[in-house]
Order: sequence, then C-alpha cells, then structure tokens
Amino acid sequence: MNARRRRALLKAVTVMLEPGEQVEATSLVNLSEVSVKKNIAMGIAAAVLSGGTMIAAAAPQPMYLAASRERLFLFQANPTFAKPDRHLATFEIKDVKRTEIKRGFVKHSFILIDESAGSALRIFFPWFGVKDMDAVAGLVPTATATV
Repeated sequence: MNARRRRALLKAVTVMLEPGEQVEATSLVNLSEVSVKKNIAMGIAAAVLSGGTMIAAAAPQPMYLAASRERLFLFQANPTFAKPDRHLATFEIKDVKRTEIKRGFVKHSFILIDESAGSALRIFFPWFGVKDMDAVAGLVPTATATV
C-alpha cells in the first residue's frame, strides 16, 4: 500500500481507536476472488459482442484492512481516490481465528472465522502485500482443527 493510501486509512481508523490502541498493520485486500477462466471468458465475450472494439475484465472491489492488537477494521476503498469510503466491519481479535495461509502464485489468502457471530470471511491479499499479510496473520491466532 502506498503512503497516500496508508495516511488516508490511518486518518479514518484513528477516530475509532481506543486510548492506547495503535494500528500495527494495514493492507489493501479483496474479499472475493475472480478466476482467470472467468476473466478470459468475459474478455472474449466482450470482444465478440463489440466486434473486436472492446475488451472487459472483472475486478473485485478493493477493501482496506487495518489491524491493531485488539481489533481488525475493514473499509470499502474508493476506486477513484486513494481513501476509504465507508467502514464495513470491526472484528475483535479475541473473537476471531484464522486458517492457515493459502499461498498462491498471484494472491494469498486465509479465512477469518468470527466465533462470536459464527461466520467466516475469506481475505485475499495481492502478491505485493505479502509483508502486510504476514503482519496481520501474526496478530490473529490460528484456528485448531478439532475432531
């Protein structure tokens, strides 16, 4: 994440922090995956329908993630300007666990499990955000499989 985006995110998160709480990690993430096959199919369909004058590609909505030792904050990113649009969710670290990191060629992910709400959320990190992912993953405990 570049410095301009980081400053905008920190400005939005600062008003939500408790006294003594500080942001440990920030990252640009995605909450959905767009497969390569789907992107190729969409590009070909757009090219055929437009007579070769246009192509298209699907891209997931970017999100900002800020993490402190106590909470994770998720914001919707403005696609035009380098700033968070609106706050989407806050997760207490004590209530969440994560799966092992799935490292791919282009993107990496883990599933965040909110035990208090009984829900799960897959978070995708771009290949250039590996350091950010490791910092966030270090703050969230790993879920243990029980049989």
